[in-house]
Amino acid sequence: MSVENENNKDYYSEVVLSKVDPEKELPVDIYIYLNDKFIKFRSKGDPIGQDKFELFIAKGVNKIFIQSDEIMDYLDWLNEQNLQEERDFVDQFGEENRGFFKRSKDFKEKVYDVFFEKEITTTVIKQLQENVADFVDEIKSNSVTEQAIALMQNKNTNVADHSINVANIAIFIGMVLGHGHQFILENIYMGSLFHDYGKLKIDPNLLDQKGDRLYSQAIQDHPINGTRLLEKTEGIPAQVFVIVQQHHEQFNGYGYPKGLSGDEIYELSQIVSMANVFDNTLREHNKVPKNERYRRAIKILEYDRGKMWNPKYIGRVVEAFTALIDAIEDNDKMAS
Repeated sequence: MSVENENNKDYYSEVVLSKVDPEKELPVDIYIYLNDKFIKFRSKGDPIGQDKFELFIAKGVNKIFIQSDEIMDYLDWLNEQNLQEERDFVDQFGEENRGFFKRSKDFKEKVYDVFFEKEITTTVIKQLQENVADFVDEIKSNSVTEQAIALMQNKNTNVADHSINVANIAIFIGMVLGHGHQFILENIYMGSLFHDYGKLKIDPNLLDQKGDRLYSQAIQDHPINGTRLLEKTEGIPAQVFVIVQQHHEQFNGYGYPKGLSGDEIYELSQIVSMANVFDNTLREHNKVPKNERYRRAIKILEYDRGKMWNPKYIGRVVEAFTALIDAIEDNDKMAS
């Protein structure tokens, strides 16, 4: 790149960070704009990386830059990534669910908008609630979609995607435990989406100091801090605040931030907690085949025995997930 171009804004094109899978090899060099300069951040063929992606989200950086003469290469690559993800989804769940996939992608973009905003507005909350209601209606009217939501794993593994995954899984668990009321399911979904909101607002300077005392304290405080931030916005039900604040409480009393135990913990918080651990287990084992990942996550629930969650929930949830995986494996065998 010539010297006259390296800080010429016309030489760069702005692209949305949230559309990039942080684990995929980039088709072009990417740049960030820092201190009035464009600085190369990653080279062609390198991934952004999950840690850096999450750091950008924490800092509110939602745009990156590429050289303008490479914009078509980038857009072609991005389009192919999206088409492949859609093809994979349709292959697994059928053409009749293609529309759901497209709506879920649109919803994901709205969730990212929330995470990148310094403050959540009432307008944003209303928009999210409308989308949640549509999602719940879809789940209740289509059993195939219910399975798709429960098992759909987004390609990305950053915090925003994790929150969406937790919401999908929590809805499945909630329905398994007998919750069918629209209001309850919406609260489960919203509580899941925001369960780690406080974590995203941790001082970015602490994010590179994992293991440090201040970092550990920030993690311990993130349920309360997330709740305080959400309470500034009108329109969020009080039940959602309870879910966010209690999603790390444990049935045996060894959780945080308040060390609640037994029936002191709100049932919907326990549902989101199970979904959170379930998705974290899937992420930790993302190198093994999908069905095996789910088997391992099921084992985590099965062997808990009253440590993290109320034992009366576990049997039914394990039974449902096991039946779901068995059915999918049977379908895969028939298809092959």
